[in-house]
Amino acid sequence: MSILLVAALFGVSVLIGRALGPLVVRLLESLAGKTKSSLDDRVITAIKTPLESFFFLIIFYFLIHSFPELSAAASFLERYTLAIIIILVAFLLSEASGAVIRWYYEEGSKTSKVKLDLSLLPLFRKITKIAIYIVGITFALSEAGFDVTGLLAVTSVVGIIIGLASQETLANLFAGLALQLDRPYHYGDYLRLPPPSNEIVRIRKIGMRSTKLEDMYHNTIIVSNSEFAKMRITNLSLPDDISIVPVQAELPLNTDLEKLKKRIIAALSSAKPSGLLPERGYSLSVESVKPSSVAISFSFWVRDYSNAPKIREIVNREILEFSKKKAS
Repeated sequence: MSILLVAALFGVSVLIGRALGPLVVRLLESLAGKTKSSLDDRVITAIKTPLESFFFLIIFYFLIHSFPELSAAASFLERYTLAIIIILVAFLLSEASGAVIRWYYEEGSKTSKVKLDLSLLPLFRKITKIAIYIVGITFALSEAGFDVTGLLAVTSVVGIIIGLASQETLANLFAGLALQLDRPYHYGDYLRLPPPSNEIVRIRKIGMRSTKLEDMYHNTIIVSNSEFAKMRITNLSLPDDISIVPVQAELPLNTDLEKLKKRIIAALSSAKPSGLLPERGYSLSVESVKPSSVAISFSFWVRDYSNAPKIREIVNREILEFSKKKAS
């Protein structure tokens, strides 16, 4: 009799679940249709099928506990029913997270204030999916009466071995994620690398393992993420795209620096190179003095550092011509 009753309750649960599940889904779709974002629509579409099954199991769980004569069967089925529900919840969360990531990849990245490298999203999706399923399966097995202590121990040991074997790869991966989340640099920013190179480079892409930079000669420089994250780098594009650019030179001690400065300013005023900000002024300072020479630095303001090399060339040419005339 108990078996027949359980079978009958199971059939009723299936019928009610099939009727109630679509109704709830339609209600959620109706509410989602009133919002401007397509994110909720995507999430509902992704969880539609598992959500209907979820209702069926929930109804069956409560029905078998509603009959005192089924207490023995209820205690036997309870653990397995809860285990299946936990697996379904994990599946719901996995599909919902996948919908959110796909939405960000296709739409959200255009308007979101949090900017992530889109190339990292497939990897992030896989990691999220694996993590949700591991947690879900662990709780489901525990609820079903299995001892998961040994499984967790084996998993931990395997995780430690894999972590030690791929230490450098993981360091690059996490450094790349940290750079994406912290956003100290944006694609296209001009950076000055630390000494001894002091190179001016432009950031092109932060990938899973490495960061790609472009120098002023249109060459690609590849640096591992872990190494790049440790560098003391000057961002020439922040807080805005205006920078002071110095031009150093070493001249004879008797050089008339005031005349040199006027000559350079006149040449810049005549050339009117792109990006130059003459309204911010110029400066010519003495950096050091030697017995027969003086080291100077002529500085100008520029908008968008890509304009700096052309202006620097004009300044260097004027210094060279001035020095030639002085020598002759």
